[in-house]
Amino acid sequence: MGFTVTSVKETPPVRYEKVGRLIPGDGDTFRMMLDGTGEIGVIPMADILLLFGGIAPDGLSLSESGNRVIVTGASGEEYVVLTRQVRGMIRDWPKKKAALFVMRKRE
Repeated sequence: MGFTVTSVKETPPVRYEKVGRLIPGDGDTFRMMLDGTGEIGVIPMADILLLFGGIAPDGLSLSESGNRVIVTGASGEEYVVLTRQVRGMIRDWPKKKAALFVMRKRE
């Protein structure tokens, strides 16, 4: 006999689409690279460390669960990076990269 789990969260379904990478830059910076476009922004490592410490610099925030770093681009678009991948980048600097996603609402 099966069972049913009902979600109590009323949020619209979202699809994450990989659009690029977060890679180590010169010095202590993260470069936001879009596939086919190139660099669209730079994030200082100090801003990421502040975010993980509970202080949200302009253009950066954590999701409610803390599993995703949300980066706001220059034109207001929002990109998502998994927190676990960003922590791995910092730990193994400059060897690791992280996937850069954009959220698309399903209709």
